[in-house]
Amino acid sequence: MTSVRIDSSKKQFAPLVPCVQRAAEAALSALRLKDSVLDVHLMSRAMMRKLNRETRGKDEPTNVLSFEGEAFVRGDAPNKKYLGEVFLAPEVIKERGEEIQYLVIHGILHCAGYTHAASRDSIKMEKKEREILRHEHNHRT
Repeated sequence: MTSVRIDSSKKQFAPLVPCVQRAAEAALSALRLKDSVLDVHLMSRAMMRKLNRETRGKDEPTNVLSFEGEAFVRGDAPNKKYLGEVFLAPEVIKERGEEIQYLVIHGILHCAGYTHAASRDSIKMEKKEREILRHEHNHRT
């Protein structure tokens, strides 16, 4: 069984947890990732700016950052593969008019090895994102 652990740095983000959980579970199910662990962090604009500066050298907040494998924490679930961590900044996402579900899926795909470095990789990733988002939307209603 795959586990999604969601951590929020601010109580104001608590109402987003069920939505983030559903999107994460939809992505992991579509990717057929079993016996895995993934951490998702909901964080403030200021914390995201700091993380973006420290990891990418960009002194600005961003909407989502993801790190495959054990970049920061060690998955503490024995007998499970640690997929990585997805960091989301709900304030930035809202300001940009983006969907948090899409960005959860996007981050998880990066943890699963998807990339958008080359054009064909980008097309493959976008196709998978749309597929998962459709599945997630269908199960929400």
